[in-house]
Amino acid sequence: MKGQLTPEQQLQVLSRVWGNDRKGNVFLPYINGWTRNKEERRKNFHEGRAFRWPREREAILQHLANHAEDDLYFAPNLFDGKRRIEQNVAPEKVLYADLDPVDPGALGQLRPTIAWESSPGHYQGVWILDRERTGATWPGKENHRLTVALEADPSGWDATQLLRVPGRPNYKFEYKEKNNGKPAVGGGLLWVDGPRYVWSDFDDLPDVGAVVGDDVEMIDESVIEGVDRHEVWARVRLKVSAKCREYLALKSDPQGVADRDQVLWQIERDLADAGCSLIEIVAIVRPSVWNKYKGRNDELKRLKIEAAKAINAKPDDLEESVEQKPNITWLSEVIKQPIPRPKWLIKDIWTRAGCGFISGAPKSYKSWMGLDIALSVATGSNFLNQPQFKVSKPEAVLYLQEEDNLALVMDRLANILESKAPTRLYHGTMCIVGGDTQRDLKISVPPSARSGDVIWAPPVASVPLALHVQTGFISSDPGWQAWLDEVLDEGKFALVVIDTLSTTMGDTDMDKTGDMMGKVLKPLKQLAQKHDSAICIIHHNKKAATDEKGRRAGNDMLGAVGLHAWVDCALYARSKDSKGEVAIEREAKLAQEMSMRVQIPLMFWNQQTGERKLWDPELITEGLETIQEVREEPAPTREGTGGKMLASKIKGMGGGPFALEELAFRIGQPTGALLKQLEAGVANGFITQISDDEWVVPRS
Repeated sequence: MKGQLTPEQQLQVLSRVWGNDRKGNVFLPYINGWTRNKEERRKNFHEGRAFRWPREREAILQHLANHAEDDLYFAPNLFDGKRRIEQNVAPEKVLYADLDPVDPGALGQLRPTIAWESSPGHYQGVWILDRERTGATWPGKENHRLTVALEADPSGWDATQLLRVPGRPNYKFEYKEKNNGKPAVGGGLLWVDGPRYVWSDFDDLPDVGAVVGDDVEMIDESVIEGVDRHEVWARVRLKVSAKCREYLALKSDPQGVADRDQVLWQIERDLADAGCSLIEIVAIVRPSVWNKYKGRNDELKRLKIEAAKAINAKPDDLEESVEQKPNITWLSEVIKQPIPRPKWLIKDIWTRAGCGFISGAPKSYKSWMGLDIALSVATGSNFLNQPQFKVSKPEAVLYLQEEDNLALVMDRLANILESKAPTRLYHGTMCIVGGDTQRDLKISVPPSARSGDVIWAPPVASVPLALHVQTGFISSDPGWQAWLDEVLDEGKFALVVIDTLSTTMGDTDMDKTGDMMGKVLKPLKQLAQKHDSAICIIHHNKKAATDEKGRRAGNDMLGAVGLHAWVDCALYARSKDSKGEVAIEREAKLAQEMSMRVQIPLMFWNQQTGERKLWDPELITEGLETIQEVREEPAPTREGTGGKMLASKIKGMGGGPFALEELAFRIGQPTGALLKQLEAGVANGFITQISDDEWVVPRS
């Protein structure tokens, strides 16, 4: 009977395992032999029905013959119910192990009763006992102890375990690829005449611990879903091996991994050693690419058993696992390696993987500048629309906003994007045929359009900007840090903008350097370096900050002085002066400090004339250390200011003309009150009435 077996011979071997004198249900699941990859094998796993043993011997024989070209498995245990679950296992009379590369012929006094080669160089075996015993396949019992002692597959000892039917080819796709599409033919059956055992033969096997605390059967989908795996991973990621972190970081099926089972076991053991509970191990492993049970009906059950095994294998006196500290490196070794210099993400403004703040006084346009940086990188446009602040290419940006609502963010985005890259504006671009915008942007004109017509053009491309607005992000929370780690890995973001520090730092004392560094800034810098992603945080100045000459703007930033030690790049802004100018100081470790002044004009677009004044900062001066103040003549003052605010709103809507009812609807005010403001605006020269029921704001 050595080698490959006929269905009749296969059944003879199975009869010895199950016992001709015993009764119960047996299971013979299979995987279709034509499957070409792992995913197809998962989808084509068939549990099949329970066969009553030995009454349905002929049906079993037919099943073996029907699946001659499939991978066919069997459960060594008998079951009292019609489901292959732990609760239905009958008293055991065999022990078994998935030996993998362990040679059964070299096991001496623990030589299996029956042994076979499951695939080339991999083995399985069964040890037949003299009588039945309940609980031999429970955690910590004989089958578990035997598996550990033999250094067999650590996941192959549980009560519902499946083994390959002896004496059959192996149809796994890996073997077929190496064998010109044919199944692998190993040594088949090795022997069936090994020794029979009594239970006392296994008394000297080393003890292994048993799972305590988590009731495996009580853990269901709702319990697993209640675990914040990001928080768990953040807690233990520095306690597991670097290899484990590398494995769990993979987002697609790895290629060329010889023993995936061993990788999964290493991950589970690392997590157990790091102090994870059974539930936490399942929550982390389940969504990973190493979950070999994905899509199976018993997926959760199998993962719980694997996690239990990992915890069982953890020695009671195991010390807490920590990451090994790196050795010192001598200068003579350092100089042998090329050390890349930091590169500019935005020329002269922000470096790649650089971390820092945009900090400023109220109304200093710090959030606007944060959005400008985000859109500059996302569209490949110049920062502040200035040619000296170039962006080499468009790259993905993540914008985390916890202070302003989505409506305000989208309004600002539209203003900046229409000025910076109008052809990529998400709701399209409007322009006047023959106008400057249409000519500058080279917008194609429909054949029927005439000069002066207002036309609409769709966006030429999308903007790679991901928004995360008022969703509760906390930068000091380990769970959110683990989430950000995954997001940066998946999205390949070149830049992350966080607005603001105070709304995202959580339970952290901003005035304590150690608290801020340990909980917020150091973890963020580690993520920046790991993913080559720059991080820009919008921050506030102190309330008592002054604009006195000679005082560095960075000194006015709110919080501990130690925050400056984290900075690679920063922009510090003063509040607007009487001329509407904002002074900005640029700090960067890669270059000398630089100062500049920008002026922010009012934002509007006149649909009649095509004139645009959206987000369009105007660089007044720039220098390296000093600011040369350049002033324009002040505009003549008016006696009255009534209607000025309304005029600003009308400008923001395009300037008009607007009827009273339309203005009341768009601004959200009663017509009576609005009419009084219009009259005041006309009297003070801010608004022009062009008919009985139409008003416009004249061009500046």
